[in-house]
Amino acid sequence: MKSSKVKLLTLTVISAVLLVFLYRMIFPIQYSFLVEGKESPPPKFQLSHGELFVPASFLENSLGLKIKWDPLPQESTPTGKGIYYRDKVLTLMYHAISPEVQKGASSISTSEFRTQLELLKKNNFHIITMDQYADFMLKGGKIPDNAVLLTFDDGYESFYTYAYPLLKEFGDTATNFVIVGAVDGHVPGLPKLTWDQMREMKKSGMSFYNHTYDAHHMITVNSEGDQKPALAHLQFLPKENRVETVQEYRNRIDADLRHADNRLQTELGNTRNILCFPYGKYSLTALEVAQSQGINLFFTIGKGINTKFDRIGYRLDASKAGETPEHLIARMKRGGKESENAETKGLLMVNDIPLPFSGSVPKMKDNELMIPLREFSAATKVNMTLSNRDRKVTLSMF
Repeated sequence: MKSSKVKLLTLTVISAVLLVFLYRMIFPIQYSFLVEGKESPPPKFQLSHGELFVPASFLENSLGLKIKWDPLPQESTPTGKGIYYRDKVLTLMYHAISPEVQKGASSISTSEFRTQLELLKKNNFHIITMDQYADFMLKGGKIPDNAVLLTFDDGYESFYTYAYPLLKEFGDTATNFVIVGAVDGHVPGLPKLTWDQMREMKKSGMSFYNHTYDAHHMITVNSEGDQKPALAHLQFLPKENRVETVQEYRNRIDADLRHADNRLQTELGNTRNILCFPYGKYSLTALEVAQSQGINLFFTIGKGINTKFDRIGYRLDASKAGETPEHLIARMKRGGKESENAETKGLLMVNDIPLPFSGSVPKMKDNELMIPLREFSAATKVNMTLSNRDRKVTLSMF
């Protein structure tokens, strides 16, 4: 009796699977595509593990892009006592630093920072300079095992007052991404570094790079008053009751980034152009504009570990509220193997800009390069909405 019920249940399941298969063969899933507000003939697509793949040629033709996929070879896990990763860099991100813990702020206390520096040395991590990092990324330069880059954002004066003395004491260096307009006195807020302070610190190995001139703020992007990061979005012009054109946007961010780097070169003698995106947000257009100015290295706030192919660098927040220095070191020892840490599997060349893919990757089908849409949107910042219920996909550059 029991055996008969099992057989019946098995036959029922098999029949259901066959019915679904036949239904899909007769009535295949269809999606409609809306590109830049216009209906587009739907491309051949593939659903794989819940991810929608579309041909690269469709994205090229509909969005005016040039796309090429460059997979990276899988690297072996390093062996040896005290070696957690090799030919990679973990970049730590800080903002402000103060004598006491500041609850609810992007800040670290001096005592926590001191302990972190102690533990980094004790656990065989090696702090490198931004010049070493740039040479590794751009010129094939060598870096030590367990390489670490220290970065601070926003150019707060507390870097000079509290972080700099500790860095000198330990013989370490760090980079600060400064809002250049704030240094020039045009942006209100917490006290910022001065040019004299930066010149003094640069003599001890500290470095200072571009966090925009005056684009570290939110702008209105539509008539409803929605706010988004200035560097990554088209701005609404209320006096004209319209959104700026793409060319106006390009001109705006080109002038900002160029002015910031010119000021850094004039005041500090910078010879490299490196950009940290405010809020970690950018657009494909912003990348194109920056690259046209000779900016080839970027930093975001995305979590991960950097290989020599990651020109848009990942960083780890080293001042997470409630995290002890010991827990940070434990995270770092896991390197790229931690689930929250992205590790690049390949580069999607979009308009000759290398964009890292760390999730689903493109694949070939019927001699056609198929691109995973969600990963494509995350890498290129092309806006995408996908409704599985309505079987509808919308794509737009802004």
